[in-house]
Amino acid sequence: MNPPTRIELAAAPVAGIALFAGALFVTAIATAFHPALRPLAIFAIAFPLLWVGATSVLSVNTARSLRIEGVQIPTRLRAMGSFRLSLTLSLDRQLFPAVGVMTKAKFSIGDVVSDVGPWADIPNLTVRRSATSVWDVLIKKRGTLFVGPFSAVVELPGSLVRATAVFEEAHAVTVLPAQYQLHPFVDALLSGRHVAAGRFQKIPVATEEYVGAREYRPGDNPKLIHRVLSLRTFDPNEFYVREFQDPSREDLSIVLDTAKPLEGDETMHRYRLEKAVSFVAALCRIFAARRLTVRFVAQRGLRDIVSLRLHPLDVDLDRLERELAHIEMGGDRSTLGRVLIHEVQRFGAAVIFVSLRPREGLEQQRLPIVTLTPDHVPVFTREVVWQQ
Repeated sequence: MNPPTRIELAAAPVAGIALFAGALFVTAIATAFHPALRPLAIFAIAFPLLWVGATSVLSVNTARSLRIEGVQIPTRLRAMGSFRLSLTLSLDRQLFPAVGVMTKAKFSIGDVVSDVGPWADIPNLTVRRSATSVWDVLIKKRGTLFVGPFSAVVELPGSLVRATAVFEEAHAVTVLPAQYQLHPFVDALLSGRHVAAGRFQKIPVATEEYVGAREYRPGDNPKLIHRVLSLRTFDPNEFYVREFQDPSREDLSIVLDTAKPLEGDETMHRYRLEKAVSFVAALCRIFAARRLTVRFVAQRGLRDIVSLRLHPLDVDLDRLERELAHIEMGGDRSTLGRVLIHEVQRFGAAVIFVSLRPREGLEQQRLPIVTLTPDHVPVFTREVVWQQ
C-alpha cells in the first residue's frame, strides 16, 4: 500500500462560514429580544466553531490515512479504443470512515494533458477496507500514454479546508496505431508479384522455394507452366504457372512518408499521418499473412532510417506496431528520394509508397513504384475497428 506523496490544502470556506454566519444571526436575534437566552447563544456560537474545527482536522487526517492498493490498466492499448481504469484505495490508522472521497487521475499523451477530471465518487470508505474508483477512458491518439498522478480529495461538510492526497504514481502504456480492416481487392497492388517475368532471371534458381501456382499471364516463362493443373482445366486456352520465392529476399517494400507537406496546415498534416500509419500497419499485416516477406522503411529523423524485415509472425508484427506508435513527421524530401531509389534497386522488389501529399510528385512518377496518396486510403479501407 502506497501512502500519499504530499497533502495539498485549499480553502473551502463556503460551508463553514455559512454555518457560522447562520449561528451568529440566530444568536443575535435571540439575545436582542430575550437576554435570558444568553447561555444558549454562547452554545450556538461555540458549537459551529467546534464543528468547523473538528471537520477541518478530520479532513486533513483522513487524506493522510488514504493508501493506494493497486491500479489496473491494460498493458496494450490501441488508438480509437477504450479501456477501463481501476484505482483501489484503502483507509489506514483512522478512527472514523472517510465520507465523500472524490478521486481523479491525470492522463497525458504527447502534448495533450487532461487533469481536470473526470471525478469518481467513493461514498463511504471504512477503516481497513478498500474501495475502487473506475473510469472508462477513450484513447484517440497513439504514442505513450502516461496515467497518473492520482488525487483523492476529502472535504467533510463544514470544513474550512479541502485536503487533497496526491499519489505521484505514474504508469506508461504504449498506444499502438488504430486497427484498419482493408478491402480484399488491396491484393491488386501486388498482382503477380511472384511472376518470373518481373525478375532478371527467367527460371527459378536453387535458393528459391515453390510457393504455389496461379493463372498464366502474358510475359510468364513457358518453362514454368504447371502441366498437371493446366490439363485439368476445361478451357484448353487456360494455363497455370508455378511460382517460386527466394526466402532471403524481400518481395515487397512499404515506404512511409514522414516529410511534412508544403501545403495545408498542421492539423491536416497530423490527420494524414495518423491515417497513413494505421494504413501501413494494416498493409503489412495483410501482405505478411499472404506469406510475403515485407520490408518496412521510414525516416524517423535526420540520418535516422528505420528498416524492419517482417515475416508472418506475431513477434514481427508487434515490433512493427511498436515502432509505428512513435513515428512522427521527422523526414525530409531529399532523404526520402534516396530511400525510394534504394528500395527500387533492391532485387526488383515491389515498392509501395504511402505519401502524405495529396498528389503524386514528379520524383515518384519517374520511379516504378505504386504511390498511395491520402485519398487512396479510404478507398482501400473497409472499417476502423473500435476496441473495448
